[in-house]
Amino acid sequence: MSCARVYDCDKEESREDGALNPWTQVDKFRLKSEEALAQTEGLDYVIVRPATIYGIGDKQGLTPRLIIGAVYKELNEKMKLLWTADLRMNTVHISDVCRALWHLRNVGQRGEIFNLCDKGHTTQGVISTLVSELFQIEHDYFGTILSNLARVNMTSAVEESNEKHLAPWSTACTRDGIENTPLSPYIDKELLYNKHLSVNGTKIESTGFRYEVPEVNMKLLKEIVEDYVTMNIFPPSLVPWKILA
Repeated sequence: MSCARVYDCDKEESREDGALNPWTQVDKFRLKSEEALAQTEGLDYVIVRPATIYGIGDKQGLTPRLIIGAVYKELNEKMKLLWTADLRMNTVHISDVCRALWHLRNVGQRGEIFNLCDKGHTTQGVISTLVSELFQIEHDYFGTILSNLARVNMTSAVEESNEKHLAPWSTACTRDGIENTPLSPYIDKELLYNKHLSVNGTKIESTGFRYEVPEVNMKLLKEIVEDYVTMNIFPPSLVPWKILA
């Protein structure tokens, strides 16, 4: 399994033959792994490139943004984000990813590449609105001009932002008796640039596959948080709704 961040960060939807320009060092190695598979004689394989994966068990997709929303509830401040609401952050639910992998095991042809992306055309605005409603906070955007100024010294801006988020998260964990957690509000610098994750995931449907989760919604994000609260790795004091046992 690769990732849709191997594509160029264009507003237009990336198809499987789209231009490649990996975003991060990890994504560069994902692409190299794809190339290595193609050079392995006799290997039967299929490559999938999912958009941002979310759902129960997710730690790196939307979960850092959920945690940041919880942090701003702790701080009692408005959550402000770089760029604008229109920044594309396409998504796919983990259940559809698992189903797709099993489906392609049976119908995929050697060397084929398939994108995985839901029908929601998810943007930063969609995610931020859901997170804000979930944690009962307000949010806004710095906009293009201020965000471009921050980009001049993005390393410093991201370090400052991560430090601001890590301290109250640690405080809440300590208060709720959580000694260790794999969850973190930390976000890599490369993921905060003005890069669109816009993916066309329809090719796999020509093989008979159907997505069961058409778009991200409040219920699905709640499930993620509640699962982690139950595991005692997310501070329940930051959750503004009642979690049923």
